[in-house]
Amino acid sequence: MLHVVSTSLLHPLRGSGQLLLTRMASLAAGQRYDLVIFGATGFTGQYVVEEVARVAQAEEAQRKVPLTWAIAGRSQNKLHDALTTARKETGLSLENVGVILADVSDQESINQMAAQSTVIINCVGPYQRWGEQVVKACIENGASHVDISGEPQFLEGMQLLYHKEAEESGVYIVGACGYDSIPAEMGLTHMIKNFKGELNSVYMYVTTRAGGAKTCIHTGTMESAALVIANNEEIATIRRQLFPNPLPKPRHRIVKKGMLHKNDTLNIWGVPFPTDEPVIYRTQRYRYDVLNLRPVQFQQFMGVRNAFQGIGLAIGMAYFAFLSYFSWTRNILLKYPEVMTAGVFSRAGPERESLKKLSFTATLIGQGWSESLASGSDQHTEPPNSSITVKVSGPDPGYGATSLMMVASAMTILREKDMCTGRGGVMTPGVAFMNTKLIERIVERGMTVTVEE
Repeated sequence: MLHVVSTSLLHPLRGSGQLLLTRMASLAAGQRYDLVIFGATGFTGQYVVEEVARVAQAEEAQRKVPLTWAIAGRSQNKLHDALTTARKETGLSLENVGVILADVSDQESINQMAAQSTVIINCVGPYQRWGEQVVKACIENGASHVDISGEPQFLEGMQLLYHKEAEESGVYIVGACGYDSIPAEMGLTHMIKNFKGELNSVYMYVTTRAGGAKTCIHTGTMESAALVIANNEEIATIRRQLFPNPLPKPRHRIVKKGMLHKNDTLNIWGVPFPTDEPVIYRTQRYRYDVLNLRPVQFQQFMGVRNAFQGIGLAIGMAYFAFLSYFSWTRNILLKYPEVMTAGVFSRAGPERESLKKLSFTATLIGQGWSESLASGSDQHTEPPNSSITVKVSGPDPGYGATSLMMVASAMTILREKDMCTGRGGVMTPGVAFMNTKLIERIVERGMTVTVEE
């Protein structure tokens, strides 16, 4: 049941008229929902709503404390439609789910949403445009925050601006909690825990299987990626302020792979695809700066079956980067995404049935030494003499696995806050969750994490 509380106010809506915002909730005044999904009416948000519904049911079946949750967005009708779709897909009644109207262009509504939340699952991107308002509201109102941003300008900018405030408020602001970058971060965390010695470097190859189905990517992902490329120069300035002192140069440097190479062990071709590398870098900074441990070198690739596919992928990436770099080409791209990308990106997003046939595997190949040195600043004289492989697999990476990992991250903060690193702050998943049971959570929800030595 939904109970209307508070007042109704008239607010501007991103220059497209005005919207009557009615705050709605199903908890008593002063109480907080465990989870609030902001952007529940978006393409990814819909999958997150369904995943939270299933997790809530699973917790109830295990006789745990009932999970209280709500969905939030700027359209009451669309929020109810999201619940209707979720009921259809999950077979659950969802009658006790709260509804909160909130708009990123109305800071007061965001503040009120945060004041009703223990953890906000933020699905509203691009985060470079709309993320800071929510992060600021969370810190000021005592709510933790997870998102699925892969935008280094936003992620590192939030750490630069708000880490101390978040720590003082005792809240966790953890970005990149989806396909970017849980497989890389938690795969590497799992590898470090299972490696008998000291890790030096890791290559990660990501492969996907479509099961014969044709699919596409929602334009929300495209817009975020385009803004990352367009604003790429900002990241150097942010990083100089965030990390003024460079990491020590390793004696045994990772061998940088070229634009296209063959991995004979995996029998695939690799194309550099460094989407997770900035997040991994921040985690390794923490390991070295705070824990005095050796920073692990990392390089990431997209794996394809043959050289022809690899060349096509490299050309496609270069083409997208060109369109995104210049404002006039970027405007055309955003206006006509299906035409400019030959259907790779679509406003309608992929069909559900095609996503059910899609899966991914992230294979992390690590090399290091069988024995550790006393300090992270010490250098081994001999080359690496030991290796380990970790595989992280799951359903379609963009939506199924992303919603699974995002909700698992939020649940980790909710249920294991005392196990998360420190007292709070703006962190990477690899830092925040290094001592938690996040890996067990994603495995329980259908992913696999295996170790091969």
